[in-house]
Amino acid sequence: MTVAVIVDSAASLPPALAGRWGIGVVPLQVTAGGESWAEGRGIGPDQVVALLRAGDEVSTSQPTPAAFDAAIAAAVDAGAEGIVILSLSSMLSGTCEAARAAAARSTVRVEVVDTRTVAMAQGFAAIAAAQAAHAGAPIDRVADAARTVAATARCVFYVESLDHLRRGGRIGPAVAAVGRVLGIRPVLEVVDGEVIVASRARSLGRARAQLHATVDEAVERCAHPVVAVMGVGADDAGESVAREIEARHPGVGPVVLGDVSAVLGVHAGPGTLSAVVADLQG
Repeated sequence: MTVAVIVDSAASLPPALAGRWGIGVVPLQVTAGGESWAEGRGIGPDQVVALLRAGDEVSTSQPTPAAFDAAIAAAVDAGAEGIVILSLSSMLSGTCEAARAAAARSTVRVEVVDTRTVAMAQGFAAIAAAQAAHAGAPIDRVADAARTVAATARCVFYVESLDHLRRGGRIGPAVAAVGRVLGIRPVLEVVDGEVIVASRARSLGRARAQLHATVDEAVERCAHPVVAVMGVGADDAGESVAREIEARHPGVGPVVLGDVSAVLGVHAGPGTLSAVVADLQG
């Protein structure tokens, strides 16, 4: 069976990596000023940062049914006899259910994997699935490869303000208030599909040190560690953190560096910096 791999845009896969592994990307939607865009097609992280800093109201929504149907049709036209779709955590979005609805409409078998994570934790899982597919694995093994890598992944990040996460319903108001009133810069992590406060730092420097400590711990636990560093409106912080990780862990290889997706940028807000570690062979 020829198996295709599709992921939603919240995976934040750099286009070069998606292209290298032949991974299809279905865009989520960004809405501002009464207008909606498919992210990556008219709006990106830089535009989201500008809108948020200007105080504009920006919201997001799951991919349209037509977007999933089109991605599945394109894969079938390219020869796919089976498809694995990886969605961001169902605890954070309705994208997984939209993917399952599209799977039910498909003329070929479609396996939907709820990665229970987001950003490049989801992206590395998609690469693992694509590697298995390229090796000729059947659809169940392709899906299992994605689940295995997603389960190993750690996704940790800090934000400039918790207000964006609070407005999007990704954290509760009590947690947001702690960061605002006490001047704490929380370090957050995606655990079991949800965003939790992993630690509290009283400065940007301490938040970054905690991020590095989490990366150090995660790398030591992986047989084949891979790392990504991504931000939104974080200036040059991402490159600085990536270079430091490479210096601390010479065996990791080049750190994947880029922007988180526009949709994630809406919810995390400007000044966000994230690091992802996963166990990925090959």
